[in-house]
Amino acid sequence: MRKKYLWLGIAILLITGAAVFGWWKRGERLRFVAAMGSGINIGNTLDSTNLWEHEPTAPELDYETYWGNPRASKELFCSIKEAGFGSVRIPVTWEDHIDTDGTISQVWMERVAEVVDMALEEDLYVVLNTHHEEWLDLKAGREEAISAQYEKVWQQIAERFVDYDERLLFEGMNEPRLRDSEHEWDAGTPKLREMINRLNAVFVNTVRATGGNNKSRYVLITPYAANTEVEALEELDIPRGNIIVSVHMYQPYSFCQDEEGTAEWRKEDAASSERMEEVFAGLERLFVKKKIPVIITEYGCIDKNNEEARIQWISFCRKLAGEAGIPCMWWDNGSTYKVLERESGTVVDERLARALTE
Repeated sequence: MRKKYLWLGIAILLITGAAVFGWWKRGERLRFVAAMGSGINIGNTLDSTNLWEHEPTAPELDYETYWGNPRASKELFCSIKEAGFGSVRIPVTWEDHIDTDGTISQVWMERVAEVVDMALEEDLYVVLNTHHEEWLDLKAGREEAISAQYEKVWQQIAERFVDYDERLLFEGMNEPRLRDSEHEWDAGTPKLREMINRLNAVFVNTVRATGGNNKSRYVLITPYAANTEVEALEELDIPRGNIIVSVHMYQPYSFCQDEEGTAEWRKEDAASSERMEEVFAGLERLFVKKKIPVIITEYGCIDKNNEEARIQWISFCRKLAGEAGIPCMWWDNGSTYKVLERESGTVVDERLARALTE
């Protein structure tokens, strides 16, 4: 009888220990994203598209400057670090650099690696993704082909960076959606959200299967269209392991993204602030309280010569994010959302930069 109780006690201890360890491990994931600090994108650079459509004989690396920004440089990442950012998102579009067999151009892959290396040398965390991929248009009849290409792309990326340490994170998709449809920018339909879950599984399984550091690397998955609507978030499947949820924050649209929209924003205006509060409350309830990390991988508001309103919006957004334990990465496209001059690395607006980093 004593032996029976001994084994029972051991079993209870093992189960309890496993539960405690699992809870601690999930807490460690929240601490990891917190260590990333404030982030910034270098948008409209490696994610530029369609150069060869207009200039068929242009050198491949001219893609990087095709949308008007200079080549990424060591000085740029040094400036990002000095400005107080702890992480950088490097959006990359791969589709113009993939041959008919699905193989990524070695020239392009090595340039991407060179840019990643420059960021890591400045002790920045780096988020690397797939960005303006037209083939990732969520048409139901093409799911098999999309999944096959998606797997091949991420297998190559994961293999190239397999030995990099945990400061490099992979983000599977950017705003995956059914383009030019009535559901392009809402929470999507149940079938579209199910497709997102299947594609996220393809991404995670492909990265993990390459072994090495990729077995435990932090990877970011996204809901339909990177949407923060509750429907999209509630139906997002979370695989096991080091998973981070990636969403975007441009609320309210008229102030943040519409160039013809309002230039005014005040947190005292309920219509301006309540939706933002709902977004962060939902993210905290659905993920953070369950120790599932979240990163706002894009947020921002267009410069409409309205510095004071922008700083108020940023401060309010970061306050809500800080209370929820969610890091944010500003969308800098080198123009309408610009924080740093890409050529010189100088900060465009010191007050804006402080609002983004302090």
